[in-house]
Amino acid sequence: MADASAFKRLTGIDLDRPGKQSSSITIPVRGRPPIQLPITLVRRSPGPLVLFTGGSHGDEFEGPTALFNLARELTPSDLKQGGVILMPVINPPAIAAGTRNSPIDGKNLNRVFPGKAKGTACERIAHAIVSGILPHVVALIDLHAGGQAEMIVPSMMVHKFKDPGRMQATLAMMRAFRAPVGIVIKEFETPGMIGTTAERMGLLFGVCELGGAGMMTPETVAVAETGVRNILKHFEIMPGDLEVATWCGSRHVRVAEALSGNHYVFANAAGIFEPFIHLNQRVAAGEALGQIHYLSSPRRAPAVQRAKLSGFAYVLHSFGLIERRKVVAIVAKERRRSTASVSNPSSSKG
Repeated sequence: MADASAFKRLTGIDLDRPGKQSSSITIPVRGRPPIQLPITLVRRSPGPLVLFTGGSHGDEFEGPTALFNLARELTPSDLKQGGVILMPVINPPAIAAGTRNSPIDGKNLNRVFPGKAKGTACERIAHAIVSGILPHVVALIDLHAGGQAEMIVPSMMVHKFKDPGRMQATLAMMRAFRAPVGIVIKEFETPGMIGTTAERMGLLFGVCELGGAGMMTPETVAVAETGVRNILKHFEIMPGDLEVATWCGSRHVRVAEALSGNHYVFANAAGIFEPFIHLNQRVAAGEALGQIHYLSSPRRAPAVQRAKLSGFAYVLHSFGLIERRKVVAIVAKERRRSTASVSNPSSSKG
């Protein structure tokens, strides 16, 4: 059993006490003021705890916004058992700078897990979360967005497992979030991600991508807040039926997959990316998704970027400049037998 006294030493919060407690985790940094990670525990009674994190990257704002709102609004009386841990910003220096990586050590926080107790700023943050918080929860939902470089259909991403029971539990959690897309995906930069560590520890894990282009909309924030509440309902921490937030004028929920490299379109040149399609648009295999103009060779024909297979544009590069080998698009394949159009979201069940 995880040591609740260690949690209290780290956070100043009594893990077993019912009620609402807010504090911060102090991360010492050599030669600088310490970093403070805000944390809120809302607990009704004994029972499961679920952790939500946001602000890993400093140009992704839906997660922090949704979790700050919930940290203010949620009370123990809203729950039926167990509790929730909210960490709206786990990389405060990056959020304050509006940059993907930390301005202190230049690192991408979501590539240094499980971290180091005496490492750089990001490594110490990662170590504190892994050693002090993750042992106490049954699931972790990490809230992200596309940042400045990408636009992403609001979604929950999960990974594929060989164990049928674990896969079933993961898919059930993914569907419960009720994002416009639930997607089973293979990622190619998994070393150092918080999810890789959480899954090795046996936790259920999902990462939410909630928008992009470095901006928020009322709809993407609503998808985040509704999804967090749905997860609490799924784990029977909060009472009530699952709901679906509106995105692009509809309340459509579908399941998709991107499980091979063929779903990814990587830039074969560097320059200015000119898109030919919109996010969420259906595309055919071989269709031109856009072209890259060479900055140093204005007379040279642009490099056309094509889809390798048919599907819909789940991710699309949004920043004008692009480097070679960066993601131009991810074309996801809809799993039609799992598609559900939710006409009465307030009464939909998990």
